Amino acid sequence: MNGLYNELKNFGQVKTNILLAKFTTFKIGGPAKFLVEVTESEKLGKLLTYLTSAGEDYFVLAGGSNLLLPDAGLDKVVVQVKTNKIELLPDNQIFADAGVQMAAVVGLALKNNLTGMEWGIGVPGSVGGAVRGNAGAMGQDTWHVLKLVRAWQNNETRDWTPDECGFTYRSSAFKTNEALVLSAIYQLQLGDRAQITTAMQTYLKQRTGRYPSFPSAGSFFKNNDLDKWQKDLKELPPLFIERKKIPTGWLIEQCGLAGYTVGGAKISDEHGNFLINFDNATQTDVLTIMEKAQTEVYNKFGINLEPEVEIVS
Repeated sequence: MNGLYNELKNFGQVKTNILLAKFTTFKIGGPAKFLVEVTESEKLGKLLTYLTSAGEDYFVLAGGSNLLLPDAGLDKVVVQVKTNKIELLPDNQIFADAGVQMAAVVGLALKNNLTGMEWGIGVPGSVGGAVRGNAGAMGQDTWHVLKLVRAWQNNETRDWTPDECGFTYRSSAFKTNEALVLSAIYQLQLGDRAQITTAMQTYLKQRTGRYPSFPSAGSFFKNNDLDKWQKDLKELPPLFIERKKIPTGWLIEQCGLAGYTVGGAKISDEHGNFLINFDNATQTDVLTIMEKAQTEVYNKFGINLEPEVEIVS
């Protein structure tokens, strides 16, 4: 134990038996055996190489916004990505370490009159998590504004083009190939500041108008492709057809599940796709609600809801 602790100190600040709930937006999660806070991108890759060679199990924690952790905690090394370098590059590009918050990227884009990141206003989490999950909103996503991704895999660090990253709706190859995003370069375009600001204000109003104030992991389920709808398209709002997506929140609300409660968790009254922690919820509380929503939506619409949130057992 002491030997591993001393080795981990070479890569960043180390904490033991610390509750992980405090590092996630859901505020759910038990203690970690070790938590290493890494602030340098180079050390992040080296730490993973060390853990792999030493045969130590590890879990990477980024912004903690799309994550449901177990109440028993994790008996492994939790690597907390806190790298924070962000800068404007030539040709309307922005470089950001994996630990940089999305809000910082959006802010730097606005400051320099760059368009392409308007959809990211109000999106929680970090750059690494956004790339890994192809985060998006308002019919747009991360994939289409990326120039390059730097990632660690198999004890090596290399650059990946967007085409190599296997991006799909709310997913990428990084979810399955054990590679870790270290940084990203966004390719934006010079735009009109007034138009960029107006778009951000509009998107933010749409987000905050219905988003609950209680802890959550953001949108719990993925939205659904239009071709999954088995009924008359005229029953859907025109915006759904325009974006070719059926919001899961709408489906859940149509099932009368807004406010459905189990223990300290419930489906938000404001937004059907938000499962909230309003009173010391457990992972079991949340999973019970998840299964209820999946069953009711399938029975009513024939649509299988797929979690967007990473559920760690």
